Amino acid sequence: MRRFRDVSIPAAFLLCLLVAVCPAWGGAVTVNTSAQTFILSNEGGGLITQLLNGGYGNVNPYQALVDIVKETNPSVAGIITPAFLQALQNCPPSSQIFTTTLSSYNGASIAISTDGTVQTTSVLGATYNGQSGTSTLVSAISGVGSADFTYSTTFVSPPLTSWNVNQGLGVTTTYNVFGIAWAPSQPPAPVPTLSPLAAILLGIGLCAAAIYLMRKRAAVAW
Repeated sequence: MRRFRDVSIPAAFLLCLLVAVCPAWGGAVTVNTSAQTFILSNEGGGLITQLLNGGYGNVNPYQALVDIVKETNPSVAGIITPAFLQALQNCPPSSQIFTTTLSSYNGASIAISTDGTVQTTSVLGATYNGQSGTSTLVSAISGVGSADFTYSTTFVSPPLTSWNVNQGLGVTTTYNVFGIAWAPSQPPAPVPTLSPLAAILLGIGLCAAAIYLMRKRAAVAW
């Protein structure tokens, strides 16, 4: 009887521990992770297309961000920070940010995250441009063109946007977007217009030319 009591005490402790760790007996443990994310968007003026035309086609997404930071004026290092780039660099070599190229996404907008993944996305920078808690830096990328970098200006508020992806085996990752690089659509070229005086003078000139041609033809006919 005494021996049974000695064994039952640690067994009861283990049972309580299991119940605390796994509230649903026999159920899987849910793990929630998060990843910081930066988006290269091809909306509007087509920044991705401009990057491809500027020689970024064979560059992997990680290196593309590194090069963008180096080639922007003014610098966007305060948005695409050294800490973010270091987190990307620490990902396994087999990660998508290293094994794919910008051209392999066929011009689609892409989300680059600190878990090493690259996802195509429909998130637009124009949606958040000018919104409360955001700011936009216009910067020239050498050899590419001008781009808008829209980003969250506060660290305690929610990111620009986020979404969840079920990775399987009870693991869910939340992707938090802190910034988007994009190029606005270019305004259409203005249509030349004439002032009222110029329009009158043009009309007089056309009438005079028409009368001259009619008289010339009449003279030939005679």
